[in-house]
Amino acid sequence: MTQNAILFIPDISGFTEFVHHTDISHSRHIISELLELLIDSNIMALELAEIEGDALFLYKLTDNLDIHAINKQIENMYLAFHTHIKRYEYQRICHCGACSSAYNLNLKFVVHYGGIEFIEVKNSKKPYGRHVIQVHRLLKNEVPIKEYAILTENVQSITKEDHKNMMVAEYDFGSITFSYNALDHLKEKLPEINPIPEDVPKHKLYGKTKIVKTELLDLYEIISNFDYRLLWVKGIDKLEYEKNKVNRLGQKHKCLVNNNQEVEQVTVTKKAKSNQLVYGESTINIPFTKRMNNYFVLEETEEGHTKLKIEVYADFKPFGIFMKPLLKKNFNKIISENFEVLIALIDSGFTTKETSLK
Repeated sequence: MTQNAILFIPDISGFTEFVHHTDISHSRHIISELLELLIDSNIMALELAEIEGDALFLYKLTDNLDIHAINKQIENMYLAFHTHIKRYEYQRICHCGACSSAYNLNLKFVVHYGGIEFIEVKNSKKPYGRHVIQVHRLLKNEVPIKEYAILTENVQSITKEDHKNMMVAEYDFGSITFSYNALDHLKEKLPEINPIPEDVPKHKLYGKTKIVKTELLDLYEIISNFDYRLLWVKGIDKLEYEKNKVNRLGQKHKCLVNNNQEVEQVTVTKKAKSNQLVYGESTINIPFTKRMNNYFVLEETEEGHTKLKIEVYADFKPFGIFMKPLLKKNFNKIISENFEVLIALIDSGFTTKETSLK
């Protein structure tokens, strides 16, 4: 039975080049985050028919078209997408190609309306019919701008005012007329995304520097990527974190230590020289302290080697300052051991390049 439906596709452009020319692991996470964000930004009760690599195919069975609701849906997804992209500009801690170039990704929409049927594929119901083919073919078009929303003549009547943005596309099924609207003006509505303030605790508890025989970015990835944490940090029973997201400032994770005692940490940073990278984590769960931050300061030295400095700072609770000597002793032991395990891991030939393609 044929039913009328809105056919709605948000498509991330720049996806192919982004994946082919950047770190495969982080590019996969970034695209996954963005697609999930688009799904979560669905305010029209659209049904998800398919995730198609860099796009979502959504639909809604209805006999009534509300162009205002459609435009609001486009705006909602667009703002959510670009707000997230801005976070990679202001709150990222990773310097790989994917995280550094995420701002190049764009978003476009194709919206169509027509009768559809359904087919069953392994107990899954999929929209089917010529209008489904048409909306997908419209993803390939000659619209002269990067970010836009295509609305076919089935969605809205194309008036004289729309003629400057009107196009007639020829496909194997025939021609289809549509208008397109630029979206870049919506960026004026984006919220401010401020870097998380740098706030280093007052008392230094630990500081040690060593030369590590690996490239700076590879070492940074091992330290900042939670996937590798249990390979070199001792005493953690379990690590809980969002595996489909790239670590960035403000990201939280939990370490379960000493028979599942929870220690929650937040990713932070601090000022560095122009030739340095800094990764840090902050926690408020350490006894006698209000807050404790540990930082990894990386600096490239001779070719293929990195100078790594680990620093620990703390602010104390009342009378907690009297425990400073004991904490310094304990951290000197614990972090020195982890430092040695990290270096042994690198010296064994481990590299993130081996695991990023798995």
